[in-house]
Amino acid sequence: MKYLVGCALALSFAAGSPVAQADTAPTCTDTPNSYTPGWQTGWASYQAEQKSPSSGNSSRTVDLPITINAPIAHVWTVYSNLRNDIGRHPFLQDIITHRTCSDGVTTTIDFTALENVPMGSVDYPAKTQAEQKLYPIDHYYLTDSYDQPGVITHQKVTFVDNGNGTTSVNEHITFIANPLLIGFTADNGTSSHQAYQAALKRDIENGTL
Repeated sequence: MKYLVGCALALSFAAGSPVAQADTAPTCTDTPNSYTPGWQTGWASYQAEQKSPSSGNSSRTVDLPITINAPIAHVWTVYSNLRNDIGRHPFLQDIITHRTCSDGVTTTIDFTALENVPMGSVDYPAKTQAEQKLYPIDHYYLTDSYDQPGVITHQKVTFVDNGNGTTSVNEHITFIANPLLIGFTADNGTSSHQAYQAALKRDIENGTL
């Protein structure tokens, strides 16, 4: 989602109750010279939309479940690492991490996803501005993203230990966009996430990850 839509990475819905926050202030690490006007502008637009949602926007929500033959600790570690998206998400070219903050309970990562989104015979070079929040104790994470022209995605990814050495993962994704773009955004975003899930499952189960 990052996504004209950049439809894609997708990204995370704050459904569910977050665990209690630690009392200490978060410790943050910035990537030198990483924050760009593009990220700051995009995130400001995202925050403004959250406060005053456009009545003209449309939304579509999907659930994408998958079962992986590996223990939950390993699946969580692989799945929640943004770098593992590269080469597996069909559109994703690179991820630029701007800041990582941790309060001992949650970890928040600000990043930009660079994507080539197919639009007919050409690819659209999308820059998705996003934030990921990891809740490792409860085994879920949230990702929120913003793309021009006003495309937003919310994603909540949950992990369940099935008790037999397998892990069930579900991506709950909400796409928000202008009515003229919502079909393209949701269809491309859904198909790209399914391909990404399949690639992660394959590489976890064959030992590549």
